[in-house]
Amino acid sequence: MKKDNIGSFDEIKAMLKILIDDNKKLLASLQEIKEEQKKLHEEIRIQNIVLNSLPIRTEIIN
Repeated sequence: MKKDNIGSFDEIKAMLKILIDDNKKLLASLQEIKEEQKKLHEEIRIQNIVLNSLPIRTEIIN
């Protein structure tokens, strides 16, 4: 009976290690996504500034 408990405990430890490793990978991926989102947000902000300045340029030319 004691060997069964030790075996079960080892299986649970192995499963927990897998879950922890997967969680670390997910957190790293999430961090990468957040960084990419920041870059895209900044790019959109810059494009909006450019687009908003176009009517002003048109008025100056006319």
